[in-house]
Amino acid sequence: MPGFFDTAGLGLPICIAGAGAIGITVAARLSIAGFHVRLVARGGSLAAINKKGIRLLDSEGDHSARVEVGQATDFGPQRILFLCSKSHDLAELAAALQPLISAETILVPVVNGIPWWYFDGDGGDWVGQVVKSVDPDGKLKRLVPSRQIIGTTTMITAERPCPGTARTANPLQMTIGELDDRSSERIKVLASMLSAAGISVRIAPRIRDAVWTKVVRNLISNPVTAITGATLRENFGNHYLADISRQMLREVIPVIDAYGAKLEVDPDLILESGRKLGDVKTSMLQDFEKGNQLELASICDAVIELANQRGIRMPVTEAITGLAHFRDAAERSHAA
Repeated sequence: MPGFFDTAGLGLPICIAGAGAIGITVAARLSIAGFHVRLVARGGSLAAINKKGIRLLDSEGDHSARVEVGQATDFGPQRILFLCSKSHDLAELAAALQPLISAETILVPVVNGIPWWYFDGDGGDWVGQVVKSVDPDGKLKRLVPSRQIIGTTTMITAERPCPGTARTANPLQMTIGELDDRSSERIKVLASMLSAAGISVRIAPRIRDAVWTKVVRNLISNPVTAITGATLRENFGNHYLADISRQMLREVIPVIDAYGAKLEVDPDLILESGRKLGDVKTSMLQDFEKGNQLELASICDAVIELANQRGIRMPVTEAITGLAHFRDAAERSHAA
């Protein structure tokens, strides 16, 4: 990529696709740091951002920023493209984003759950295996070239109170890594850019370990809170709910081991850190309250799919997932 690494990203347009809580947060932080930000939005979000720009309320204050905003057809091919959408919306988004993707575009999918690229670039015993729960027809593999992907996980507990605005009270953290776990110049440049934007970033020596660590955090809290309406403090502070989460945690550890990965932190610390996040609503609970589809496919179904392939039973996780699917379908049917 001639010229890209020479400037370390300065002046280089960075495109964020998706104007939800995470997309607005990342776009705002990069814009505040002086980067040239383009934002792909639609509908009410597009209109609101065109009129007022974007706004982020975080631990450092109340920030407003003006960014280039439009649809994918308004911009040409991009050098860096963040894909910030719900996992079940990603295939549709990827199709719409094709005008932005060239052979040189660095793709940074910021999504929850087990990613469709999980077995790509690994070179292990599962080369060519797919995760049908998140990419049932292989559309994402066709539309989003794996060699251009930088794996990412986030610890950003943001909410979107209204179009164009995001709010978060906790530190912003991201972990990135190449799919083959090798060091690269583009990883270092991306880390430098995110750090300059005030996002704490870590380059993972093994990106799948980071993925599983984030998946576990979501798996043992998101579906439980969607069913109960509990905040993270309540989920991990209440005896009954914490016990359910603890049982789900015990069930998923053998699955992680079966695929040659490991948690990056002690399991008990995951439970404790969840409680310390306070009265934060998980993204799944936020979606449930808004009548939006829940991210059960990538956070829950994909884990159960991988467990079944290795002959591992997850009875508590399966039961909680089933209840969450019921509530999801019933609530959206009622809203319709």
